[in-house]
Amino acid sequence: MLFDAAPELLEFDRHAILAGEVWRLWSCHLVHYSTQQALIDLATTAAAGAVALPALGWRRLCTILAVAAPLLAAGLLLIAPDCLYYRGASGIAVMLVVLAAATLWPRAALRGRAALCLLGAALIAKIAAEASGFSSGWSDLPLGVIVAWPAHLLGAILGASTSFILCSIRVTPAGNS
Repeated sequence: MLFDAAPELLEFDRHAILAGEVWRLWSCHLVHYSTQQALIDLATTAAAGAVALPALGWRRLCTILAVAAPLLAAGLLLIAPDCLYYRGASGIAVMLVVLAAATLWPRAALRGRAALCLLGAALIAKIAAEASGFSSGWSDLPLGVIVAWPAHLLGAILGASTSFILCSIRVTPAGNS
């Protein structure tokens, strides 16, 4: 019984968060609407995290995730007033993809940087398409649940901001600090 109710107790619920259920700022990224959505988020998050990990180390990466999760959900409260419910780690996945790309940039040759720019352009086009109402259907969302493109936009902004902050304080690669 409790297991069946768990997603509703953990999801981003605008009214519940504003009523004081602040744990939802973190937990909403752990629950999903479908298994397929969860697997896509997990694969993307794991791949991007694996790319960023050597440059950041476990401690920094976990700190970034712990801080980014509530910031992303709080951002949804601020910029997406029509978003009443949200489940998924896609915003976190996008943040990690941008962060991973930023960790590759300094070591990339010209072709690598061109590929990273193309991937960045594809991400911008994807978010713009989602904002225009286009949805691929890859995540098998239930009828009536739409892709939360503001979460993807916020994830990209958080990834870029985190990269900028890390470059500004000249973070050394993990193991060299």
